[in-house]
Amino acid sequence: MTFRAALIAGALAAFAANAAFAMPLGHMAFNGHVPFKKGSGNVAVIEPPVSHPNETPCEVSLYKKAKFGANNVYFLYQPPANCPGPYSTIILSVDISLDAGVQYDRSGTIWIGGVPLWFGTTAEPTPSLGPSWHFERDVTDYTTLLEGANTGFVLIANYTNQQDTSIITTSAKLLFYPVPNGQAAPVVPDVIVPLAADGGGTVGLNTGTDTIAIDQTLPTNIAAANLDVYLQGQSNDEFWYTCVPDNLSGELQSCGGGALREGEITVDGAPAGVAPVYPWIFTGGINPRLWAPIPGVQTLDFRPFRVPLTPFAGVLSNGAIAHQVALSVYGADSYFSVTGALMLYLDHGGNQVTGSITQNTLTGEPSPVVRNTIKSKNGVISGKVDTSLLRDFVISGTVVTSAGTEQYTVTQHGHFTNRQTFHISNTEYVQNIRQLTDTDVTTLLEASGGNVTGVARYSYPLGVDYDQRAGTTIAQGFLQDVKTSANGSTTKSRLEDSIDTKTAQGIASAAHYATSDGTGNCFERRLASASNVLTSVKTRITCRK
Repeated sequence: MTFRAALIAGALAAFAANAAFAMPLGHMAFNGHVPFKKGSGNVAVIEPPVSHPNETPCEVSLYKKAKFGANNVYFLYQPPANCPGPYSTIILSVDISLDAGVQYDRSGTIWIGGVPLWFGTTAEPTPSLGPSWHFERDVTDYTTLLEGANTGFVLIANYTNQQDTSIITTSAKLLFYPVPNGQAAPVVPDVIVPLAADGGGTVGLNTGTDTIAIDQTLPTNIAAANLDVYLQGQSNDEFWYTCVPDNLSGELQSCGGGALREGEITVDGAPAGVAPVYPWIFTGGINPRLWAPIPGVQTLDFRPFRVPLTPFAGVLSNGAIAHQVALSVYGADSYFSVTGALMLYLDHGGNQVTGSITQNTLTGEPSPVVRNTIKSKNGVISGKVDTSLLRDFVISGTVVTSAGTEQYTVTQHGHFTNRQTFHISNTEYVQNIRQLTDTDVTTLLEASGGNVTGVARYSYPLGVDYDQRAGTTIAQGFLQDVKTSANGSTTKSRLEDSIDTKTAQGIASAAHYATSDGTGNCFERRLASASNVLTSVKTRITCRK
């Protein structure tokens, strides 16, 4: 395979698998070790550690036993001195612990060169239990960033007082795995541009018109581009999926702004992509007892949504002006904490890429349909508020590189539904929510050397049954199906992640995680708990028929 073909195939595969979820292939195997056991009340993370290659890694410590108040903890990053690349895999390994006591869930981030390597939240302690947990993520896509010295910092903004006493402590390191003899290094982005505050840091978007943007001159030989985005609801938007239109919020005792939130991406002011918002629920969310010891899906380690921007590669490469890549959140109502990174793959055979957008059917803001049947009778408020949205668009562009003229097309279909049922009286408050966010993204590269197709399907189901008297039940899931086809071969991967938790008739949770890469690597884990301790742990590292 030529470098150009490998670049495009690599860029498409990285988009489709969303690097953070990419399934390791060939020389890797899933680790079945379970760092928790039945009867324990400590954090039981359903997601497994990232698979490690068989080679011996070089380790670089980022920081050790950092303790947090309200300020950043800075560190100087140096790549491994005696372990030059190329690397097959780079893994970020993080340990976090809290003292026994009282503390809220806190948001945390790790930054190098202004680029976010991690974004997530923490578990909550109890007066008798200080939780601790370990997580890993594949950061191979950030190889270019990690090959040079840089400054970095970690922040888990934690505030203590006479009531909130627990201190957060964390350590982190990077593991660099060499490329085995006879194998090629993975194709990774050549340039990584942070979508963040100056020097690093998330940015708060309080309204739908607020934006965070990259505004600078970019390389003139961009062959492919992806944008990773994190969209975390905070404050009034923490429970955005429970919100209703402003004219109903008072009557229904709910947050306003409506139930739809969506990431909007523009390039030089033109609509360029849409990012669905995952309904992360923190360990203090709705009822803290629901999330001990099993936290919600991705609660401790958010995963970004990857937006393909390659149709704009020729436009971004013209070098004549500073280009703007901007992100806003439709429906933001104080506020969303956002960040991300622009990942650029360069044409190594030439210094100038040209091209133009040939089709763009993506319009501006979405137009959700809201149906309201709320009625008030004899002091009882009841009825439904349904919000739905269909999003279909095509963006296509020519990209002229040293390998010739190529056509790159992104086709995206999105279907969002949020159905809320209310029953409110002087003695009861019942709110039931059924939400589903489905997103299908198809990318097609048409070139003289053949076509490359990537299909990624995402589904974010959420069910919330809140009864002020009887208790709360929550079902949360994440499904990702990926298929990439190039040069007559096809690769597939699948990931399922779900949790069902309830306080009705005691506190009980059940969680399930399953993943496969289509080449014989599989991992499955099932956890169950009751009264805030694990009651069952089942792990499988063989594929089901």
